[in-house]
Amino acid sequence: MTNPLYPAFFRLDRLEMLVVGAGQVGEEKLSFILKSSPNARVSVVAPWMGEELTALLDRYESEAGTQVPGGGGSTGNTGFGNETPAGTWHTAAGGRVTWYRRQFRPDDVQPVDLVVAATNFPEVNRAVWEAAKAARRLANIADTPALCDFYLGSIVTRGPLKVAISTNGQSPTFAKRFRQWLEAELPEGETTELIDNLKVFRDRLTGDFQSKVRELNSLTAGLLASARAGRRCPGGSCLLAAAATPDDTAPAPPPHPENGGNENLN
Repeated sequence: MTNPLYPAFFRLDRLEMLVVGAGQVGEEKLSFILKSSPNARVSVVAPWMGEELTALLDRYESEAGTQVPGGGGSTGNTGFGNETPAGTWHTAAGGRVTWYRRQFRPDDVQPVDLVVAATNFPEVNRAVWEAAKAARRLANIADTPALCDFYLGSIVTRGPLKVAISTNGQSPTFAKRFRQWLEAELPEGETTELIDNLKVFRDRLTGDFQSKVRELNSLTAGLLASARAGRRCPGGSCLLAAAATPDDTAPAPPPHPENGGNENLN
C-alpha cells in the first residue's frame, strides 16, 4: 500500500489550535507540538492537568521569563471571549498555551483552526471529532487514525531543516526509529552551516530561474554522490566539502516551476 497523504507544514504562529485533554496523552501531544513549533498558539480544555504537563509548561514559562510559571491572567487573543483561564504559559519563541479548567463543549472548536482530541475517553474524543466535523475544522483524534484529518508525525529539526516522517499510521515505531537515525546522521552544527551557506550562494545568483536551478543542482550534486558511494561524514565534517565539490556525473532531473520545481531554490 502506498502512502496517499499530502505533507504540509503549518504556521502555528498564525493559527489557533485546540487540545482537549491535559493528562498523559495531552502531555505527549503538546510536548511534540511545542518542540517542533515553540511559537504555537494553543488553547487547552480539560477538567484537570497532569503533573508532567504542568512541569513541561512551567519550564517553557521559566525560559520565557514573562511571568510567574503557571499563573493565570489575561486570556490574550484566544477567541474564548471573556472566559478566565486557569493558567496561561508562554514560550521564549512567542508561543502561548492557555488552559480552561472544564469539560469540553462543542462550541470550543469555533474560534480555532486545528483540533486535537487527546483524552483516554473514546466518547469524549468522538464528541470532539463530531464538533470539529460540524464546524469544518481539521482534527486529530488520539489513537483513532480513521478519524484523523492530519497526523502528528515524527519530526527531525536541524536548524532551518525540518523533515516530517509518516508511515500513514501503520508503524509509528518505525517512524520513531527512522527519526532517531536521521538525527544521528545529520549533525546540528554542520547541517545548519551547510544550509546557511547555500542560502548565501543562492542569494548571490543572477540570471533567470532555470539558470539558478542549474547552478544549485550542480553545487549540491556532490552530496548525493557521497551518499551513493557509501561515504560517511564523521561528525558531519565533509558536508560542506561535498556541497562545494560539484559532481557533474550525477545531474539532477530538470525541475519545472509549475510542478513544484521552485523547491530547488529553497
